[in-house]
Amino acid sequence: MAENIKLRKRNFTVNEGYFYVLEEDRDNLLAKTDDGNTAFSYPLDTLIGYAPVSLEFDGVYFWSMEDVGSDMSIKRWKIDNYVCKLQDTFTVTSTNSEAFSVAHYHTTLASGVAVSGTLLSLDEYGNDADLMDFTTTSGSALTIHIGPNTNGEEEDVQVSSRVGGGNITIVSGTVYEYAQNDLVNFYTNIWLFDNAGSGALRKLDAYTGDDIKSYSGGAYSHVKAATFYKVNSFTEYGDVDTLAYVKSTNTLFVNVTQEYEGKLVYYGSMVMNNIQSDEYTVLTVYDLAMDDQNVYRLQKGPDNGTGETWSTYSYELSSLDSFVTSISLAAYPAIIAANGISTTDIIAIVKDQFLQPVVGRLVYFSENGDGSITGGTPINTNSQGLSQTVYKSGTTAQEVKVTAVVEQT
Repeated sequence: MAENIKLRKRNFTVNEGYFYVLEEDRDNLLAKTDDGNTAFSYPLDTLIGYAPVSLEFDGVYFWSMEDVGSDMSIKRWKIDNYVCKLQDTFTVTSTNSEAFSVAHYHTTLASGVAVSGTLLSLDEYGNDADLMDFTTTSGSALTIHIGPNTNGEEEDVQVSSRVGGGNITIVSGTVYEYAQNDLVNFYTNIWLFDNAGSGALRKLDAYTGDDIKSYSGGAYSHVKAATFYKVNSFTEYGDVDTLAYVKSTNTLFVNVTQEYEGKLVYYGSMVMNNIQSDEYTVLTVYDLAMDDQNVYRLQKGPDNGTGETWSTYSYELSSLDSFVTSISLAAYPAIIAANGISTTDIIAIVKDQFLQPVVGRLVYFSENGDGSITGGTPINTNSQGLSQTVYKSGTTAQEVKVTAVVEQT
């Protein structure tokens, strides 16, 4: 892919097709289109003196992280009347962290709410005790953001209790009226990748900045890119809210609400193509963003195997939609007699970028010997991603190459 959005800084996030970057030397939040053109610039109401190393958007607020020396500074911003205004600043003691994200959740109102209404019916999360019963380290209840409504009005309210059926009560009545399907957004924790020691993933209160818990492990060390997004790529889980982060040539997906033996549980992993043709050199991903089914990786070079570099930061694409990334072929037995009678089972295993089986794809088998494919071709993959045929030997003793080709769609 050619150099595209051409960012001067190593942070970005994406929302509805626009790319956002914080520029500390110009003190603005810049919005760009995917061809690199500047769509708009929002001046910051508070000057920042350090270069942000990561930027996130939670549906309402922008979150930035700056390396200010021995500490990291995490800031929450909101665009208001064409100005990007600082809402909160948290100082986190950390040694050279480069990636973080905020757990954020999105749903809609299942029914309308009148002015001064105290009962909200949510299409999702209303029955979730882990989220709706969330309490900050200062003792405050979960804050949710409602709106905007048709008049552009919006507000923050605090959750009082769950009352069942997807309904929650709020501490005080709404200021404005809202209709069914108006947006509801909220956030809970900050997840910060810390390079101290052998690495750690730290859970912070996103309302106070306080440390809650830390998970140690080399899998969390030297991570430069992360985001939080709801994905539907793992069929056994359905739509899941997940912390996603880049480690080498993989994006790992973490379930931040589930532990096993004191460790966080992974939903799965996605292989990427950020490796050069030498099969060794890995292109650094500096920031990560997801929008719809697109995965945007902020890089300084394309994945074309040439070693080409870019003068600016631009994006490369991955997809959350399943597609074929590998096909493995084996023969059982691998050696048969050249008697024109012996046969061997040829099995092709087709997997996608999540190492999940690809089902219902035609695999075409061919061979270069004087034998023949007698088990049929093409053959559809089954529920395990397997496609099987039979090769019958010829009468010439030789090495036979069987080839399997799978359709991408």
